[in-house]
Amino acid sequence: MESQFTGLEQFLLGQLECPVCMKYMRPPIMLCENGHNVCNTCKQKLPHCPICRQQFLNTRNLALEKLARALKYPCTSRKYGCREIYSFRLIVIHQEKCQYTPQPSPINKLNIGHCIWLGISSNIRSHLKQAHPSMCVEYYGLGQGSIPIRGVTPDTKNCKFIFADNYAFCCCTEIKNGAFYCVLKYISPVENAAKHRYRVEIYNKERTESLAVTRLARSFDEDLSEVHNSGNCVKLYPEQYNGFANDGSELAFSMDIQLKKVVKNLKLYNNFTYRDVTLKD
Repeated sequence: MESQFTGLEQFLLGQLECPVCMKYMRPPIMLCENGHNVCNTCKQKLPHCPICRQQFLNTRNLALEKLARALKYPCTSRKYGCREIYSFRLIVIHQEKCQYTPQPSPINKLNIGHCIWLGISSNIRSHLKQAHPSMCVEYYGLGQGSIPIRGVTPDTKNCKFIFADNYAFCCCTEIKNGAFYCVLKYISPVENAAKHRYRVEIYNKERTESLAVTRLARSFDEDLSEVHNSGNCVKLYPEQYNGFANDGSELAFSMDIQLKKVVKNLKLYNNFTYRDVTLKD
């Protein structure tokens, strides 16, 4: 921040820091009886001024509001590497999509464990590979062999993080009420999820029959239950699952992930395959 702003600009931004949450105040900025300010969000939660304990007035600090409108603000993710600065209206829009916004570990969102890691999206891959290697699969291209997935039971979820080129996915499989579900989720950015497809082909135990289903990848932010209910996933109803599973409740299937890239208006696809999921009653 020091290299982006002059000494005067840093001083003025300092006057706009809320003494409670330390975020920059934006209009409306209200005064207490002794002339102190806090941001409007904090004011709604406080019975009195946190500095002098006096009551807040229904009077706006118009001079400070003019200052807030005139200044440029650094992104709140600057300590994570963002160097963008905008007016107080545009900085809010930027921060909603900033790639440097710290994210919690995907492990927490999947409800399969607890991880204290917090970092930017570009570091999620290295974090998962270092902290949760047993859940990670690196894909280098076709001909590298299939990847076994085991441990899917009615009481547990099975999740694998799949890294292909510069893309990161999470394959979530589980059994609910006797039905088998498989969802491929794309890990950020949200708007690119539907650009990728996956194809699941399920075989019976004799390998004489198969069922193939193609679906679009879903965003990692989508709730799994909502995806299951919407039908935007691979689903086997109980009678189908029982027909394809072998005597040991093993369901053999393969998945192809199609990574959509656009290079000079040519669409290119890379395929990824993994097989042999074991299901237990």
